[in-house]
Amino acid sequence: MDNHEDIAVVRKIEGNVVHVEVERTGSCDGCAVNGICNVNDKIILHKIKTALKLKIGDRVQVNIAPSLRVFSSFVVFIIPVLAMLSFYLISKYLFTFNEDLSIVVSMFSLLLSGLFIYLIDKIFANKLSFEITKRLY
Repeated sequence: MDNHEDIAVVRKIEGNVVHVEVERTGSCDGCAVNGICNVNDKIILHKIKTALKLKIGDRVQVNIAPSLRVFSSFVVFIIPVLAMLSFYLISKYLFTFNEDLSIVVSMFSLLLSGLFIYLIDKIFANKLSFEITKRLY
């Protein structure tokens, strides 16, 4: 799986941690968990550990780990489907609700999964796996 690569500019250096500024791209708009990357404004700021010798103003290539992309896709697309199916089966067979009520309960699970996605988004916002791969000239 290919890494998602962005271009960033070094804004601050604190030892082996650099603060980079990544410009928001069109792919951010389509991402359901864009809060994980703190994409609230046009500019996205990240702290990234690196062994590269960088200067303020350097342009760098930043990779987002494939595991983060897979995890976010799982949370956004699979969790709601699993929640709907689980709630339907539990309400239909465990609580012996009729089919119409079981469908309503499964639809309610979409609201709960949306809240779950929001919480995951907030919890993992500062636990990203970014990497500076190279300095661009």
